Amino acid sequence: VASYDDENSVDSNLDPEIPSAATSGGNLSSCLSVKATLESEKYDAATIRAEFKSYQSILPKPDKLLQEQHSFPLLRNKFDESNIEPPRFLKYKFEAGIKPHHALCCLLLSEYEAAVERRKAAWKTTRCCPSLTYILSFGKLHRQLNNPAEFIRDQFDRVAHAIPADVVKPDALRKRIRNRGLPVPNYFLDPEDEKQFPPHVALLVILQDGEEESRKFSSIVYYVAFSSFAFVALLLRIVLEVIGGAGAIWGGAEVFGLRTPDNAELWRWISVAIGVLCFLRFVTLNAPQIEDEGDILGPAGPWSLRLPVRLRAVCDHPFHYFVRALPPSSPSKKHD
Repeated sequence: VASYDDENSVDSNLDPEIPSAATSGGNLSSCLSVKATLESEKYDAATIRAEFKSYQSILPKPDKLLQEQHSFPLLRNKFDESNIEPPRFLKYKFEAGIKPHHALCCLLLSEYEAAVERRKAAWKTTRCCPSLTYILSFGKLHRQLNNPAEFIRDQFDRVAHAIPADVVKPDALRKRIRNRGLPVPNYFLDPEDEKQFPPHVALLVILQDGEEESRKFSSIVYYVAFSSFAFVALLLRIVLEVIGGAGAIWGGAEVFGLRTPDNAELWRWISVAIGVLCFLRFVTLNAPQIEDEGDILGPAGPWSLRLPVRLRAVCDHPFHYFVRALPPSSPSKKHD
């Protein structure tokens, strides 16, 4: 029989019924003890944002934070060198510090509450006026999220209703989300997972969103440059993997003396058939899948990769730069 003492067991499926939005009748505001707990310590979302202004200037750019995944001690050293007091989520327990994942939940839950009505309207608009991508893919594909802050929020919105109302340890948080049958956001994953990036980095990226250091994510120059690169990479892959396969059969038959004027039409149809098979292979390898999230183009999208690695990732998966299989998150959706 499972007991509360086996919570550290590797194979334990223990999941005490911790209150969450889903187990509180879907009323998110009635059970946000994570947020309430931090507010009782005078450390709410407004305080986190106000505190951010005092150290904003010494932070690396958000893409650098994601690429280099600055550790807790490394960031603390930056604050010490600049003689600036670190935020509470970068302080130790004896300094009255707050766990980064608690502060991140508090900030994102506050945004989640404020955005429910707005996103409901946006979701209805999207359904009434579907995008060209949505129509052409018969509802299978959606716009890709290439802004890291959008990616972080999207992953959180999918599990917000399952966030435990009590302040819990990271492993309990992961277990709670998994036991609800939901994907664990990359910033809540175990540190040993290759897709994980630290929750304090995710928090800093959210705080930098909309600021000067994040404007390049929405720059038209960057958008055109990378979109053009991805489009050319997609065309080249079609030429090499589809047309090239058909052409190889046609040319190979001539090289080996198998194609003659008398049977040219037969080899033309054989080449076309091979081209169709190559196209099916191309679609199978390149069509976005729900399981690709946070894996194909980096743990928080392409900007979480260094430029050379980002270009290589886009070359390998150019289609993923434009579209994704996972539909937009719907904050208003209730789960039983």
